[in-house]
Amino acid sequence: MSKKKSKMLSAYSIVFIFLIITAILTWFVPTSVVVSNHGVKEVIYNASFGPNGEVLQGAGYNPAGIWDIIMAPITGFNKSSEVGIAILLAGSFLGIMNYVGALDAGIGHLLKKHTGTSLIALLMFVFAIFGTVFGLWEEIPAFSIVIVPLFVLAGYDVMTGLGVLFVGATVGNMASIVNPFSTGAAIGAIGNPDLSLGSGMFLRIVLFVVLYLIGTGMMIKYANGVKADKSKSILSDLTDIHTMTHDEKKLPELTKKRFWSLVIFICIIIALILGYMPWYQIKLGDGKTLQDIVNAPINFIGSIPFIGNLTGLKHMTPFGDWYFGEFSFVFLFGSILLGFVNRIPEKDFVREFTNGAKDLLGVVLVLAVANGISVLMGSKTFGISVTFVYWIQGALQGIPAWAFAVATILAYMGIGFFLQSTSGVAGITMPILGAVAMALFATSKIGAAGGQILLISAFTMGLNFLNGLYPSATSMGTLALFNVPYDRYLKFMIKMFIPLIVVGAFILSISQYIGLI
Repeated sequence: MSKKKSKMLSAYSIVFIFLIITAILTWFVPTSVVVSNHGVKEVIYNASFGPNGEVLQGAGYNPAGIWDIIMAPITGFNKSSEVGIAILLAGSFLGIMNYVGALDAGIGHLLKKHTGTSLIALLMFVFAIFGTVFGLWEEIPAFSIVIVPLFVLAGYDVMTGLGVLFVGATVGNMASIVNPFSTGAAIGAIGNPDLSLGSGMFLRIVLFVVLYLIGTGMMIKYANGVKADKSKSILSDLTDIHTMTHDEKKLPELTKKRFWSLVIFICIIIALILGYMPWYQIKLGDGKTLQDIVNAPINFIGSIPFIGNLTGLKHMTPFGDWYFGEFSFVFLFGSILLGFVNRIPEKDFVREFTNGAKDLLGVVLVLAVANGISVLMGSKTFGISVTFVYWIQGALQGIPAWAFAVATILAYMGIGFFLQSTSGVAGITMPILGAVAMALFATSKIGAAGGQILLISAFTMGLNFLNGLYPSATSMGTLALFNVPYDRYLKFMIKMFIPLIVVGAFILSISQYIGLI
C-alpha cells in the first residue's frame, strides 16, 4: 500500500489556526490597558476599562467564543479594506498589462538590444523593480521559460538564468519600497495613522540600491566564470538538465501600443515614489520644505480656474502625503489609460480587469483573516495584545536598536519556515510587534514611528530571505521545468543570499546613527 503524501497546509488554514489559537489564549491570558499618566503612556497589567472609561484592576480574562471567532475575519476585512482595495486594483492593472503583452515585450526588447554583462545587470534591475513594486514571485516560472534558454544560448548555464530571476526578485522583495503585499500589509496591520508607505522610504531605497549592486555583482562574477569555463557551473556534472533551447519561446514584439503601456507603468512607479517620499522632512532656507517645490507644478495647474476644476488637481493629495487611497488611484487610472492606449473593447477590458483582481482576491482574504487575529487580540489600549506587549517589553527592556533589528530579522526567518504569505505574517505579527516597537523606542532618538519603520524593514528582509530559499510551489515548479535538483539550487542561492542578508542587517543596525530613520 502506498502512503499518502503529506501536504503543507494552505495560507488560509495556517492563518485560521492562528486565529483559533488566539481565541484560546483569550481564556488564559488576562487583559491589560494602556493609560496616559501626565502625558506618559503606561501599561496597567490585568485590567480593563469600565463603561465610563475608568480603569478596573484585576479584570481577568475576556474569553472569545464561536461568535467572536467567526466575526473576527469579517471585522478584520473592514480593518484591512484600504490595503485590500489597493492590492485588488494593482492586480487589475497587472492583469491588463499581461493581457496586452507589454511586460513580455519590454523584456524581449532588452534581450534583443543587450548581451552579456549589461543584459544581466538590466534584467536584474527589472526583476528587482518588479519585486519592490508588486512583489514579483509567482510569475517567475512563466518568465523562466523565456529567460533561461536565452542565457544558455548566450553561452551561460541554466543557473545563470534562474539566478537573474530569483536573486533579482528577492532583492526587490527584501527592500519592498512600495510593495503593497508586504510593506503595505505591515503598515495596515500595525494601524498607526502616523505611518504610510512613505514612512521609511529613504531607508528602503538605500537597501534596494545596495542589495541590487551586491546581488548583480555576484551574478555577473558567476556568469562570466561559467562563460569562460563551463566546469565552473554548479550544474556541470549533471547530464540531464533541460535547457529548453530547442523549444525557445518567442516574446511579443514591442509595438507602439506596448511601448506606451510600459511608459504608463514607469509613470506609476515614479508617481508612487513622488507621492510617498516624505519631502516635508527636507527643510529649505526660506522656511519652506522640499514638498512645496515638488508640488509647485500641481498647485499651479490646480489654481487655474477651469483647468483646476476639470482635472481635479486642486483636490489632489500633495506629493509626500499619499496613503493607500492614492496608491489605488494610480493603478485604477493606469488601468483606464491602458484600455484607451491599447483600444481594448469594453467587454474585454472589464473581463481582464476583474480577472486581474480575482487572481489576488486570495491575498486579500488571507489578510482579512490575519487582521481578525488582531481583532481578538484587542486594540492598542486594551486586550491581551497589551498584555503581550507588557511581557515582551519587559524582556527586551533597554535593548539597542541594532540588536532589535538583528533579532527581528532572525525571528522572521524562523517564521518563514511555517508561513510564506507576507500579508498573512504581517497580519499575525505586526499588531503585537508593532506595539512592542512603539513602546521600546518611544523615548529613543528614532521615536515610536522610527521603531516601527525598523520593524517593517526587518520583516520584509527576514521573511523574503527565507522565502527565496524555501521549496515553495514557485521555486520547485520552476526547477522542475529545467530538471534542476533542489539541493543545487539551495547551494547556489545560499551563497548569493547570505551576503545580502548580512549587509541588509548591517544597514538596519546602523540606520538610526546615519540618519536613514
